[in-house]
Amino acid sequence: MDRIIGLPDEVLVKILSFVPTKVAVSTSILSKRWEFLWMWLTKLKFGSKRYSESEFKRLQCFLDRNLPLHRAPVIESFRLVLSDSHFKPEDIRMWVVVAVSRYIRELKIYSSHYGEKQNILPSSLYTCKSLVILKLDGGVLLDVPRMVCLPSLKTLELKGVRYFKQGSLQRLLCNCPVLEDLFVLLLRCDDIGMFIVIVPSLQRLSLYLSPRCNLEGFVIVLDTPLEYFKLVDRNYDRHPYMIENMPKLTSAYVEVISADLKSLVESITSVKYLTIFSEVICLNLSTARL
Repeated sequence: MDRIIGLPDEVLVKILSFVPTKVAVSTSILSKRWEFLWMWLTKLKFGSKRYSESEFKRLQCFLDRNLPLHRAPVIESFRLVLSDSHFKPEDIRMWVVVAVSRYIRELKIYSSHYGEKQNILPSSLYTCKSLVILKLDGGVLLDVPRMVCLPSLKTLELKGVRYFKQGSLQRLLCNCPVLEDLFVLLLRCDDIGMFIVIVPSLQRLSLYLSPRCNLEGFVIVLDTPLEYFKLVDRNYDRHPYMIENMPKLTSAYVEVISADLKSLVESITSVKYLTIFSEVICLNLSTARL
């Protein structure tokens, strides 16, 4: 212990970066010197899927009191694992505002309530110049304002996210000029209308359509020079695919049930490696001799 105490603060902070945030925070009781060392951490993760209601309440009080005082000038990664039933949206927005003010590079939020619409993202997030990775999972409402510009965003992951209105996702994508990797899981399609991706910088796209999607009037439009494309569509309702401009496509994975597989494959003829899984509903075999 004496050897550790003799180390400079920056080395101690580096050591703390290798342990869970909860453990790093607990070292603040060791001595006066250790009280604020964890506040220099650049990677923070708070919450757990296994937290009880009382644990979430303690976490809320802790973040309200300490996060605005965080001392690191740049937050490399900020991750929240939350249960919406224990948090107010305005509290979460405040925490994200603090992270944005520290030039955040990666933001990941998991919310356990997939069925709820919770607007927990502040408008300042949509103009964050430093953000490189954004991952949202669960009952998060994507209410994209008119002023949106994410000039550094390269990775975007949206799982079960709800959309405030049709066109929200398209508006977001149109203002991500260097986006390279997009992952979208749609649990419902009635609040998105058309899935339109026209992003010249995009290299990898993974799209999952849940069987619960209401696909009435739903259209998929892709016009981007992808290198990797993955489509998992487990819906029995047919809906059109409009795919263009994929001359650089190297690898594709297609898993569909009732889509027009022929036209889908014909639209990605430049692909070098293609994996297909399709459920055969009706197969007619000719009795003519070959």
